[in-house]
Amino acid sequence: MTAATPAARRSPGPIVGRVAVWVVFAVLFAYMTVQAVGNLTQISQRVDEFNAFLATTSGGESLQASTPWLWLVLDILIAPVAFVAALVITRRARLTVTVAVFVLAFAAAGALWLDLQLFVPSLLQF
Repeated sequence: MTAATPAARRSPGPIVGRVAVWVVFAVLFAYMTVQAVGNLTQISQRVDEFNAFLATTSGGESLQASTPWLWLVLDILIAPVAFVAALVITRRARLTVTVAVFVLAFAAAGALWLDLQLFVPSLLQF
């Protein structure tokens, strides 16, 4: 940049708007993550209690279930991965693009998250 070329400055309005969108969706994705962690603790506790009950019965060891850790951990990772992906995609985008990408990321993460929230208990038929 030469002395004759003025430095291009952005107005603070769009940056403030994008940061506000990031904060709002960070809270929404954090809520989704907290719910997934709660699901992990409840499912693993239910499996442990069920297996402990079966251990007290004659021949119950053959009916014991294992905790579906892969699905539970994937359920936890969906929201942070979606948020980081949307953040990387929109770091230099306009406000409207930022809002659209975050709404799309939240909808996609929510659909996957909800599918796993409903799928994991169906694996444990007890």
